[in-house]
Amino acid sequence: MQKKFLKDLKNLYSRLKKVSKKKKLIFSIGNTSKIEKVEFYFTAPRIFENSVIFGIVLYDDEYAKTAVKYLDGKVDYIMVDAEKKIKPKNKIIPGNIERRVRENTKISKLLIFKGNDLTVDSIDLFLTYFYNDDVRGLGGKKVAIVGSGNIGSKLALILVERGSKVFIYRRDNLKSKIIAKAFNFLKPKYTFEKIQAVNNLIDICKNTDILIGTTDGKPAINHKMVNNLKNTAIIIDAGKGTLDKKAYEIAYKRNIKIFRTDVTASLSGLIEKSIVMEKIVEKKFNIKRKKGYRLVSQGLLGRNNDIVVDDVDKPTIIYGISNGKGDFIRNIKLNKRNLINKIKRKYSIIV
Repeated sequence: MQKKFLKDLKNLYSRLKKVSKKKKLIFSIGNTSKIEKVEFYFTAPRIFENSVIFGIVLYDDEYAKTAVKYLDGKVDYIMVDAEKKIKPKNKIIPGNIERRVRENTKISKLLIFKGNDLTVDSIDLFLTYFYNDDVRGLGGKKVAIVGSGNIGSKLALILVERGSKVFIYRRDNLKSKIIAKAFNFLKPKYTFEKIQAVNNLIDICKNTDILIGTTDGKPAINHKMVNNLKNTAIIIDAGKGTLDKKAYEIAYKRNIKIFRTDVTASLSGLIEKSIVMEKIVEKKFNIKRKKGYRLVSQGLLGRNNDIVVDDVDKPTIIYGISNGKGDFIRNIKLNKRNLINKIKRKYSIIV
Protein backbone atom coordinates (compact mmCIF):
# COMPACT_ATOMS: atom_id res chain seq x y z
CA MET A 1 0.00 0.00 0.00
CA GLN A 2 2.88 2.37 0.79
CA LYS A 3 4.34 1.85 -2.71
CA LYS A 4 1.06 2.69 -4.39
CA PHE A 5 0.65 5.71 -2.12
CA LEU A 6 4.09 7.04 -3.01
CA LYS A 7 3.52 6.44 -6.72
CA ASP A 8 0.20 8.32 -6.65
CA LEU A 9 1.79 11.12 -4.62
CA LYS A 10 4.63 11.53 -7.12
CA ASN A 11 2.19 11.70 -10.04
CA LEU A 12 0.02 14.26 -8.28
CA TYR A 13 3.01 16.43 -7.34
CA SER A 14 4.35 16.29 -10.90
CA ARG A 15 1.04 17.53 -12.35
CA LEU A 16 0.53 20.31 -9.82
CA LYS A 17 4.10 21.54 -10.05
CA LYS A 18 3.39 22.49 -13.68
CA VAL A 19 0.18 24.27 -12.66
CA SER A 20 1.65 26.20 -9.73
CA LYS A 21 4.35 28.06 -11.72
CA LYS A 22 5.06 31.19 -9.63
CA LYS A 23 2.48 30.32 -6.98
CA LYS A 24 3.34 28.80 -3.62
CA LEU A 25 2.92 25.02 -3.67
CA ILE A 26 1.46 23.68 -0.41
CA PHE A 27 0.91 20.11 0.71
CA SER A 28 -1.61 19.57 3.53
CA ILE A 29 -1.80 16.59 5.86
CA GLY A 30 -5.03 16.10 7.77
CA ASN A 31 -6.26 13.40 10.10
CA THR A 32 -9.74 12.43 11.23
CA SER A 33 -11.58 10.38 13.81
CA LYS A 34 -14.13 9.35 11.19
CA ILE A 35 -13.89 5.64 10.47
CA GLU A 36 -13.18 4.84 6.81
CA LYS A 37 -12.43 1.62 4.94
CA VAL A 38 -9.30 3.17 3.42
CA GLU A 39 -6.05 4.11 5.16
CA PHE A 40 -5.82 7.48 3.43
CA TYR A 41 -7.32 9.55 0.65
CA PHE A 42 -6.12 12.51 -1.41
CA THR A 43 -8.07 15.75 -1.13
CA ALA A 44 -9.10 17.74 -4.18
CA PRO A 45 -6.43 20.27 -5.26
CA ARG A 46 -7.37 23.93 -4.82
CA ILE A 47 -5.90 26.74 -6.87
CA PHE A 48 -5.89 30.17 -5.24
CA GLU A 49 -4.53 33.50 -6.43
CA ASN A 50 -1.14 33.04 -4.81
CA SER A 51 -1.01 29.35 -3.97
CA VAL A 52 -1.87 25.82 -5.04
CA ILE A 53 -2.73 23.32 -2.33
CA PHE A 54 -3.08 19.55 -2.47
CA GLY A 55 -3.04 17.01 0.31
CA ILE A 56 -4.12 13.86 2.09
CA VAL A 57 -6.30 12.82 4.99
CA LEU A 58 -4.93 9.79 6.79
CA TYR A 59 -5.31 7.46 9.73
CA ASP A 60 -1.70 6.28 10.14
CA ASP A 61 1.27 8.54 10.83
CA GLU A 62 3.54 6.31 8.70
CA TYR A 63 1.90 7.74 5.57
CA ALA A 64 2.64 11.24 6.86
CA LYS A 65 6.28 10.27 7.30
CA THR A 66 6.48 8.84 3.76
CA ALA A 67 4.85 11.91 2.22
CA VAL A 68 7.07 14.39 4.04
CA LYS A 69 10.28 12.54 3.20
CA TYR A 70 9.42 12.74 -0.49
CA LEU A 71 7.98 16.28 -0.62
CA ASP A 72 10.31 18.06 1.80
CA GLY A 73 12.13 20.70 -0.24
CA LYS A 74 9.92 20.12 -3.28
CA VAL A 75 6.96 22.11 -1.97
CA ASP A 76 7.12 25.56 -0.38
CA TYR A 77 5.01 24.62 2.62
CA ILE A 78 3.88 21.47 4.38
CA MET A 79 0.63 22.11 6.22
CA VAL A 80 -0.29 19.75 9.05
CA ASP A 81 -3.35 19.26 11.23
CA ALA A 82 -2.31 19.69 14.87
CA GLU A 83 -5.41 18.02 16.30
CA LYS A 84 -4.77 14.60 17.86
CA LYS A 85 -7.58 12.53 16.36
CA ILE A 86 -6.07 9.19 15.34
CA LYS A 87 -5.90 6.28 17.75
CA PRO A 88 -2.62 5.88 19.66
CA LYS A 89 -0.43 2.94 18.73
CA ASN A 90 -0.20 1.95 22.37
CA LYS A 91 -0.36 3.49 25.85
CA ILE A 92 3.10 5.02 25.43
CA ILE A 93 3.13 6.19 21.78
CA PRO A 94 0.26 8.57 20.89
CA GLY A 95 -1.16 9.02 17.40
CA ASN A 96 0.59 12.27 16.60
CA ILE A 97 0.65 13.35 12.95
CA GLU A 98 2.07 16.78 13.75
CA ARG A 99 5.05 15.30 15.61
CA ARG A 100 5.93 12.97 12.72
CA VAL A 101 5.77 15.85 10.25
CA ARG A 102 7.93 18.12 12.41
CA GLU A 103 10.52 15.35 12.86
CA ASN A 104 10.87 14.78 9.12
CA THR A 105 10.56 18.30 7.67
CA LYS A 106 14.01 19.83 7.13
CA ILE A 107 13.67 22.22 4.17
CA SER A 108 10.04 23.14 3.44
CA LYS A 109 8.33 25.57 5.79
CA LEU A 110 5.61 24.39 8.14
CA LEU A 111 2.06 25.69 8.43
CA ILE A 112 0.01 24.41 11.35
CA PHE A 113 -3.80 24.27 11.38
CA LYS A 114 -6.67 22.58 13.21
CA GLY A 115 -8.98 20.67 10.92
CA ASN A 116 -12.08 20.86 13.10
CA ASP A 117 -11.68 24.61 13.57
CA LEU A 118 -11.37 24.99 9.80
CA THR A 119 -14.69 23.16 9.41
CA VAL A 120 -16.37 25.32 12.05
CA ASP A 121 -15.06 28.53 10.48
CA SER A 122 -16.26 27.37 7.05
CA ILE A 123 -19.81 26.74 8.28
CA ASP A 124 -19.89 30.03 10.18
CA LEU A 125 -18.68 31.90 7.10
CA PHE A 126 -21.16 30.12 4.83
CA LEU A 127 -24.12 30.90 7.09
CA THR A 128 -23.03 34.52 7.43
CA TYR A 129 -23.21 35.06 3.68
CA PHE A 130 -26.20 32.79 3.09
CA TYR A 131 -28.29 35.04 5.36
CA ASN A 132 -26.46 38.24 4.46
CA ASP A 133 -29.58 39.84 2.94
CA ASP A 134 -31.62 39.17 6.07
CA VAL A 135 -31.81 42.33 8.18
CA ARG A 136 -31.16 40.25 11.33
CA GLY A 137 -28.54 38.00 9.79
CA LEU A 138 -28.40 34.88 11.97
CA GLY A 139 -30.16 36.64 14.84
CA GLY A 140 -33.35 34.87 15.85
CA LYS A 141 -32.72 31.87 13.57
CA LYS A 142 -33.65 28.54 15.12
CA VAL A 143 -30.74 26.11 14.79
CA ALA A 144 -30.72 22.41 15.67
CA ILE A 145 -27.34 20.68 15.90
CA VAL A 146 -27.24 16.89 15.85
CA GLY A 147 -24.01 15.80 17.50
CA SER A 148 -22.51 18.09 20.13
CA GLY A 149 -18.93 16.88 19.98
CA ASN A 150 -15.96 19.07 19.08
CA ILE A 151 -17.43 20.63 15.93
CA GLY A 152 -21.05 20.75 17.07
CA SER A 153 -20.21 22.36 20.40
CA LYS A 154 -17.99 25.04 18.87
CA LEU A 155 -20.69 25.84 16.32
CA ALA A 156 -23.27 26.11 19.09
CA LEU A 157 -21.23 28.76 20.91
CA ILE A 158 -20.52 30.75 17.75
CA LEU A 159 -24.16 30.72 16.65
CA VAL A 160 -25.63 31.63 20.03
CA GLU A 161 -23.17 34.55 20.14
CA ARG A 162 -24.75 35.64 16.84
CA GLY A 163 -28.15 35.64 18.52
CA SER A 164 -29.40 32.32 17.15
CA LYS A 165 -31.69 30.04 19.15
CA VAL A 166 -29.49 26.95 19.41
CA PHE A 167 -30.56 23.43 20.36
CA ILE A 168 -27.97 20.66 20.69
CA TYR A 169 -28.44 16.91 20.81
CA ARG A 170 -26.19 13.94 21.48
CA ARG A 171 -26.90 10.43 22.69
CA ASP A 172 -25.43 11.21 26.10
CA ASN A 173 -27.87 13.90 27.19
CA LEU A 174 -25.97 14.57 30.42
CA LYS A 175 -22.90 15.64 28.42
CA SER A 176 -25.09 17.85 26.26
CA LYS A 177 -26.46 19.55 29.35
CA ILE A 178 -22.95 20.09 30.74
CA ILE A 179 -21.78 21.58 27.42
CA ALA A 180 -24.83 23.85 27.18
CA LYS A 181 -24.44 25.04 30.76
CA ALA A 182 -20.71 25.74 30.34
CA PHE A 183 -21.15 27.64 27.06
CA ASN A 184 -24.03 29.66 28.45
CA PHE A 185 -21.60 30.87 31.12
CA LEU A 186 -19.02 31.72 28.45
CA LYS A 187 -21.23 33.64 26.05
CA PRO A 188 -21.26 37.47 26.22
CA LYS A 189 -23.26 39.00 29.04
CA TYR A 190 -25.79 40.71 26.79
CA THR A 191 -26.37 37.74 24.50
CA PHE A 192 -29.90 36.89 25.58
CA GLU A 193 -30.34 33.64 23.63
CA LYS A 194 -29.17 30.41 25.27
CA ILE A 195 -27.96 27.01 24.11
CA GLN A 196 -30.45 24.32 25.08
CA ALA A 197 -29.68 20.60 25.36
CA VAL A 198 -32.59 18.47 24.19
CA ASN A 199 -33.62 14.81 24.34
CA ASN A 200 -35.91 14.77 21.31
CA LEU A 201 -34.97 16.61 18.12
CA ILE A 202 -38.08 15.60 16.20
CA ASP A 203 -40.26 18.09 18.07
CA ILE A 204 -37.47 20.68 18.23
CA CYS A 205 -37.15 20.59 14.43
CA LYS A 206 -40.59 22.18 14.10
CA ASN A 207 -40.06 25.61 12.53
CA THR A 208 -36.29 25.15 12.61
CA ASP A 209 -34.37 27.29 10.10
CA ILE A 210 -31.06 25.41 10.09
CA LEU A 211 -30.44 21.73 10.80
CA ILE A 212 -26.77 20.75 11.13
CA GLY A 213 -25.44 17.19 11.36
CA THR A 214 -21.96 16.90 12.88
CA THR A 215 -21.76 13.19 13.71
CA ASP A 216 -18.76 11.39 12.15
CA GLY A 217 -20.50 10.05 9.05
CA LYS A 218 -23.13 8.30 11.13
CA PRO A 219 -26.75 8.82 9.99
CA ALA A 220 -28.40 10.70 12.86
CA ILE A 221 -30.86 12.92 10.99
CA ASN A 222 -34.04 11.03 10.09
CA HIS A 223 -37.04 11.75 7.90
CA LYS A 224 -39.22 12.82 10.85
CA MET A 225 -36.80 15.64 11.67
CA VAL A 226 -36.72 16.78 8.04
CA ASN A 227 -40.51 16.61 7.79
CA ASN A 228 -40.83 19.07 10.67
CA LEU A 229 -38.49 21.70 9.20
CA LYS A 230 -39.66 25.01 7.77
CA ASN A 231 -40.18 25.06 4.00
CA THR A 232 -37.38 27.63 3.84
CA ALA A 233 -35.02 25.63 6.07
CA ILE A 234 -31.59 24.39 5.05
CA ILE A 235 -29.61 21.35 6.13
CA ILE A 236 -25.83 21.21 6.53
CA ASP A 237 -24.22 17.77 6.42
CA ALA A 238 -21.01 18.71 8.26
CA GLY A 239 -20.13 15.14 9.24
CA LYS A 240 -20.54 13.75 5.69
CA GLY A 241 -23.24 11.10 5.81
CA THR A 242 -25.29 12.37 8.76
CA LEU A 243 -28.68 11.91 7.04
CA ASP A 244 -30.33 8.55 6.57
CA LYS A 245 -31.66 7.56 3.15
CA LYS A 246 -35.26 8.50 3.83
CA ALA A 247 -34.21 11.91 5.24
CA TYR A 248 -32.47 12.66 1.93
CA GLU A 249 -35.58 11.64 -0.01
CA ILE A 250 -37.89 13.85 2.07
CA ALA A 251 -35.51 16.80 1.79
CA TYR A 252 -35.35 16.50 -2.01
CA LYS A 253 -39.12 16.06 -2.22
CA ARG A 254 -39.67 19.25 -0.17
CA ASN A 255 -36.97 21.13 -2.08
CA ILE A 256 -35.01 21.68 1.13
CA LYS A 257 -31.42 22.38 0.20
CA ILE A 258 -28.70 20.18 1.69
CA PHE A 259 -25.23 21.67 1.89
CA ARG A 260 -21.92 20.01 2.68
CA THR A 261 -18.97 21.76 4.27
CA ASP A 262 -16.80 23.51 1.70
CA VAL A 263 -13.58 24.73 3.33
CA THR A 264 -12.27 26.58 0.25
CA ALA A 265 -12.81 30.15 1.50
CA SER A 266 -11.63 29.41 5.04
CA LEU A 267 -8.63 27.49 3.75
CA SER A 268 -7.61 30.43 1.57
CA GLY A 269 -7.87 32.76 4.57
CA LEU A 270 -5.96 30.36 6.79
CA ILE A 271 -3.06 30.14 4.35
CA GLU A 272 -2.93 33.91 3.93
CA LYS A 273 -2.94 34.68 7.65
CA SER A 274 -0.39 31.92 8.38
CA ILE A 275 2.05 33.35 5.83
CA VAL A 276 1.51 36.89 7.18
CA MET A 277 2.22 35.67 10.73
CA GLU A 278 5.31 33.86 9.48
CA LYS A 279 6.63 37.14 8.06
CA ILE A 280 5.90 38.97 11.33
CA VAL A 281 7.78 36.36 13.34
CA GLU A 282 10.68 36.34 10.88
CA LYS A 283 11.23 40.04 11.59
CA LYS A 284 11.57 39.03 15.23
CA PHE A 285 10.04 40.91 18.12
CA ASN A 286 12.52 43.65 18.82
CA ILE A 287 12.94 46.97 20.58
CA LYS A 288 15.16 49.71 19.17
CA ARG A 289 16.18 52.63 21.35
CA LYS A 290 16.54 55.99 19.65
CA LYS A 291 17.29 59.43 21.01
CA GLY A 292 14.12 60.53 22.75
CA TYR A 293 11.96 57.50 21.91
CA ARG A 294 11.78 53.70 21.51
CA LEU A 295 10.50 51.69 18.56
CA VAL A 296 8.74 48.43 19.44
CA SER A 297 7.74 45.60 17.08
CA GLN A 298 4.06 44.88 16.59
CA GLY A 299 2.99 42.05 18.87
CA LEU A 300 5.19 43.11 21.78
CA LEU A 301 3.66 44.81 24.78
CA GLY A 302 5.45 48.14 24.82
CA ARG A 303 6.08 50.48 27.68
CA ASN A 304 4.15 53.72 28.06
CA ASN A 305 4.92 56.07 25.12
CA ASP A 306 6.75 53.43 23.03
CA ILE A 307 6.14 53.80 19.27
CA VAL A 308 4.70 50.55 17.85
CA VAL A 309 5.80 49.80 14.27
CA ASP A 310 5.80 46.91 11.80
CA ASP A 311 9.62 46.64 11.66
CA VAL A 312 11.97 48.41 14.08
CA ASP A 313 14.86 48.36 11.55
CA LYS A 314 12.91 49.58 8.51
CA PRO A 315 9.48 50.75 9.66
CA THR A 316 6.86 51.32 6.99
CA ILE A 317 3.82 51.56 9.28
CA ILE A 318 3.33 53.28 12.64
CA TYR A 319 0.47 51.59 14.48
CA GLY A 320 0.34 53.97 17.41
CA ILE A 321 1.80 54.96 20.77
CA SER A 322 1.68 52.31 23.50
CA ASN A 323 -0.12 53.09 26.74
CA GLY A 324 1.94 50.44 28.54
CA LYS A 325 -1.14 48.25 29.11
CA GLY A 326 -1.41 46.47 25.78
CA ASP A 327 -3.38 49.20 24.04
CA PHE A 328 -2.75 52.53 22.32
CA ILE A 329 -3.03 56.07 23.64
CA ARG A 330 -6.18 57.51 22.05
CA ASN A 331 -5.75 61.19 22.81
CA ILE A 332 -2.28 62.00 21.52
CA LYS A 333 -0.73 65.22 22.76
CA LEU A 334 0.84 67.71 20.39
CA ASN A 335 4.45 66.84 21.30
CA LYS A 336 3.76 63.16 20.54
CA ARG A 337 2.10 63.98 17.22
CA ASN A 338 5.18 66.00 16.33
CA LEU A 339 7.39 63.06 17.28
CA ILE A 340 5.40 60.71 15.05
CA ASN A 341 5.68 63.14 12.14
CA LYS A 342 9.44 63.36 12.74
CA ILE A 343 9.75 59.53 12.61
CA LYS A 344 7.64 59.44 9.44
CA ARG A 345 9.91 61.92 7.72
CA LYS A 346 13.05 60.08 8.85
CA TYR A 347 11.88 56.71 7.44
CA SER A 348 9.71 58.08 4.58
CA ILE A 349 6.60 56.53 6.11
CA ILE A 350 3.35 57.34 4.32
CA VAL A 351 0.88 55.63 6.68
